[in-house]
Amino acid sequence: MFKRLITLSLSLVMASGLLAGCSGSSGGKEPSTAAPQEGENNGGKVTLKVAFFQGGYGDAWFKWLKEEFEKENQNVTVELEGNPKMNDIIQPRIEANTNVPDVVFVDDSLMRKWGPAGKLVDLTDMYNEKLPDGKTIEEKITDSTDKSMDVFGKKYGVPLAQLSQGIIYNVKMFEDNGWNFPSTWEELEQLAEQIKAKGIAPLIYPGQYPYYLFPFGHASYLQYGGPEFIEKLANPTEADIPGLYEDPAFKRTFTLLDQMFKDKWMLDGTLALNHTESQMEFLRGKAAMILNGAWLENEMKDSIPEGFQMKMMPFPPAKDAVVHEPVLESLTSGFGGIPSVSNNIETAKKFLQFSSTEEANRRFTELTGSSRAFTYSVEGLNISDFTKSAIEATNKYKTVALIYAPQAITDSPGIDAYAAIAARSKTVEEVIQANVKAAPDKWKENQKLINTK
Repeated sequence: MFKRLITLSLSLVMASGLLAGCSGSSGGKEPSTAAPQEGENNGGKVTLKVAFFQGGYGDAWFKWLKEEFEKENQNVTVELEGNPKMNDIIQPRIEANTNVPDVVFVDDSLMRKWGPAGKLVDLTDMYNEKLPDGKTIEEKITDSTDKSMDVFGKKYGVPLAQLSQGIIYNVKMFEDNGWNFPSTWEELEQLAEQIKAKGIAPLIYPGQYPYYLFPFGHASYLQYGGPEFIEKLANPTEADIPGLYEDPAFKRTFTLLDQMFKDKWMLDGTLALNHTESQMEFLRGKAAMILNGAWLENEMKDSIPEGFQMKMMPFPPAKDAVVHEPVLESLTSGFGGIPSVSNNIETAKKFLQFSSTEEANRRFTELTGSSRAFTYSVEGLNISDFTKSAIEATNKYKTVALIYAPQAITDSPGIDAYAAIAARSKTVEEVIQANVKAAPDKWKENQKLINTK
């Protein structure tokens, strides 16, 4: 699950094509470049076509949206089209302006492709319009997701879901031993020693996949480099290369990561484990904490021991942090947008606004067990304690997501750097210098790639 999300969030999605134009007929004898007004050719009735990726979130929420939206808008009939292959199905239709729905809920990488190419309606102003519940999207959206929705200063969609990653801990083990989850890195160091004294490993993660260490690293980039460093890393200029990779935030991040392995925080044999194997070891109580994401419970639902409780928490900051706050990484999963050729743009906007209300967000969580990318209450919902903890942590703590601009070097430092630290094959200084040395050539190669698009 995480592999797919990281690939999407770090991929370079190049915008191509000219702004798409759309002409229509007014229904009169004289041709017109104006599209028909909504419902004018159907006695005031509007059929709103909504296409969505029918994956892990299922279709129950979309069916609920259809029913509730139709109740409040008697002149509208919502037609749903869900498919597990919708990301692939919809692309040729959007790009050829053929059989295009009024609303799409698909992978957010497509938003970054279609938006600048003129295939989606600019929804920037809609972010500050009042929703039916009295708030605005701008007021409700989480920080990291707001950033991920920004495409060259414009918003072409609203986020569908948000998946957070941090430290998940064994609640009963902590309670039985009188441990409290730390609020600072120094407290985490003390806790790790207490856990080891009990013959238990403090941490585990899917060692075969070093990208499970990214959430720690990205949170640390923010904590020790600040928002300015995150912005420079995600949107660098040629003048930033290669000095960017000598920034003290990298050294601090990799020093802390190195400490985890040097001080034997990880369960012996962790590097040989895949995601399910490492998660099973955590569920068996071999490690007190695991680096993982909000999908863990659903992924392991058939293997969770009866009575087992877990909770998600952020990465705590050390005393020298620039941003002295706990931080979670939180990735956007999907978006809802309006194709620019739709003849029902205003109704489609109302639908997206309705889908972003407190009521809709709460119902999404109840029906899918996942979180929308907004701040909202989960009190009284029929969801697990773990899901509740992940949502509450996302709402309470600062979040980060690296959304790279096209010219950014997204693989520096990348998996190789984290893998080398974990395997003890390179020192912190060697990892940093390898990235500094490689950066100029990577920058040039990337510019060639951009210029060929």
